[in-house]
Amino acid sequence: MTARLARWSLLLLTILLLAIWIPQAKELLFDDRFDKTQLFFSPVIERFVYKELIGEGHQFVYRDQDGTDYDRESFETLIPFIYYKNMELWGRLPLVLGEHRFDKAAIVAERQVMEFKPQDLSDQAPRIQLFPLLESNPGRARLRFPEDIMRAGEQLDFIDSDANRFDPELTRTFTQALEQAGFRFPVRAAFGRVSILKAFDAGYFLLDSRGSLFHLRRLDGAPEVAAVPIPEGIAVRDIKVTENKRHELIGFLLAEDGRLFLMTERDHDLIALDLPGYDPDRMELKILFNPLYRIAVYSDRETIHAVVMDRDYHPIDRYARRMAMARERPVDRVWEMLVPFDLNLHDPDSRYLSLDARFHGLAAAIGVAASLLLALEILRLRGIRPTRARMDLLLVLFAGLYGLLALILIPPERGDET
Repeated sequence: MTARLARWSLLLLTILLLAIWIPQAKELLFDDRFDKTQLFFSPVIERFVYKELIGEGHQFVYRDQDGTDYDRESFETLIPFIYYKNMELWGRLPLVLGEHRFDKAAIVAERQVMEFKPQDLSDQAPRIQLFPLLESNPGRARLRFPEDIMRAGEQLDFIDSDANRFDPELTRTFTQALEQAGFRFPVRAAFGRVSILKAFDAGYFLLDSRGSLFHLRRLDGAPEVAAVPIPEGIAVRDIKVTENKRHELIGFLLAEDGRLFLMTERDHDLIALDLPGYDPDRMELKILFNPLYRIAVYSDRETIHAVVMDRDYHPIDRYARRMAMARERPVDRVWEMLVPFDLNLHDPDSRYLSLDARFHGLAAAIGVAASLLLALEILRLRGIRPTRARMDLLLVLFAGLYGLLALILIPPERGDET
């Protein structure tokens, strides 16, 4: 009985590992997935245009939403704000678009890209709740990390990171400053960008126990706290801080109901984004800024969407298409016939490990039947009657190729027949 239990434990463990490793090996051997489509809005023809890899090597197409194809240079002239350096080399600056005229300086002054990915969400990535509160007025050309670290909880604790010692004075000063501004402890969440490689430091946005939002900075060594007014009906889920030299926007605010807003730097006003079909938990978002438009481009692993807006973020037009990378490959169809399921440890939309199963349904019937036939042949060669190995055959029926390989690696002995 003990030997039989040990064998079945090894069989199940082997199937689990094979269901993880074999799909990974398949992806390594046949890793020819295409990159995501690059989608833009052309201010020249006022149509959506895209660049897409459709084959191995560098088989790109340059096309507009109506299906018109372009060569590479013509395509780049359709989006001159993106390829403004080429426009300069080709003598096409200043740009004249209708009544507007843009030289290089005007283009550079308005260029900006803001990104928001599922991995940026606080609940999609592990984070040690220790935060360096930088000096926002460092008195030098570059920011630098402080010698203390902030821990947001029942109060705002500060710890001397060199001596690993609690700093009661800083803790009292910053905690009292928050309380005097109306903050209610404990801190529910802290949002900020932990880096010194940024244009300036915007500090942190703190969510208190009531769901109210506050902005905290360290300015000349002292706390600067401001309550951030949030319109009624908006509950904050996450904030991504993105300091930028343009000093127009400070980042994204995501509401609990999935609505996404841009937050202005000066007054922390919220600008609602009208993005039909946008799902922050599985879609990557990029907003492109240029002198004429704001273009939001967002996609999962199948469909890419774009919304072009005017400078006040009012939608003008939208477009969506299924990307080439979403087309099923022949190797994927064959794979679904070979094995009944896959196990994946990596969720591309999260930085956590997860064990996700993907079942292939009736498509795997061929592989399961072939695995059963091979299992019967193995049992015959070992002199074991099928009626005496019913559980092994049921295992192959459930796990297909994985069960067959486990049966080959850990075969039953004649005395272990079930």
